[in-house]
Amino acid sequence: YHERHLEIAKEAGDKDEEGRAYENLGIAYDNLGDFQKAIQYHERHLQVAKEVGDKAGETRAYENLGIAYDNLGDFQKTIQYHERHLEIAKEAGDKDEEGRAYGNLGIAYHNLGNFQKAIQYHERYLQIAKEVGDKAGETWAYGNLDIAYHELGDFHKAILYHERHLEIAKEAGDKDEEGRAYENL
Repeated sequence: YHERHLEIAKEAGDKDEEGRAYENLGIAYDNLGDFQKAIQYHERHLQVAKEVGDKAGETRAYENLGIAYDNLGDFQKTIQYHERHLEIAKEAGDKDEEGRAYGNLGIAYHNLGNFQKAIQYHERYLQIAKEVGDKAGETWAYGNLDIAYHELGDFHKAILYHERHLEIAKEAGDKDEEGRAYENL
């Protein structure tokens, strides 16, 4: 269906829809585990978003490229794309996207084994999530902070973050995150 969406968008000359089709194809291939193909579609989405001046599309493309490279284990490229995602989100004043970029950078640094830097990014994400009232973002940030502190061997802090993660997940009614919190406790 996404390929048909792309075909129709091209026939109609609708660049916005073409970009969305590339984005959806990239996400679909990401979900299928074909990260190289996902990257090709995300790069095409980025190109179209730049052509039409779609800053929101551009931020999503950078985020999706970062995620695809993370899935490939290329954490340096992951960081480059998420830093660009962060830069554009800040320029646009989009706090939600800014927070997500900080969270994604935290994961990338965690995957590199740089837990201190991961914690800095996750704390910034947590701060923004609280500012904008993003409960899902809060649970995600608390969950990643508890894991990072555990990796550093600071079990007291890890437990505090685990408990807060669980509390926020329950408040938000997020059963997946609640389960993740119990698992990590």
